[in-house]
Amino acid sequence: MEDREDPQQTGIAFAGIVLGVTVSEEAPDPASPLGRVRAFTAEHGEDALGPEHITAAREGRPLLA
Repeated sequence: MEDREDPQQTGIAFAGIVLGVTVSEEAPDPASPLGRVRAFTAEHGEDALGPEHITAAREGRPLLA
């Protein structure tokens, strides 16, 4: 539950509203672009991740090493 008295929590809630996103502490859905990128970096390491992988994840294409 959010603590509306905490300025940091209020700022996070406001940013979520402005950006139209949901701020969550849970892991993303593995089928989501973020979930796919996290799975890729877990397998290949962060150094293997490039802009082309982000684009592929957003477009639903396979992330190739």
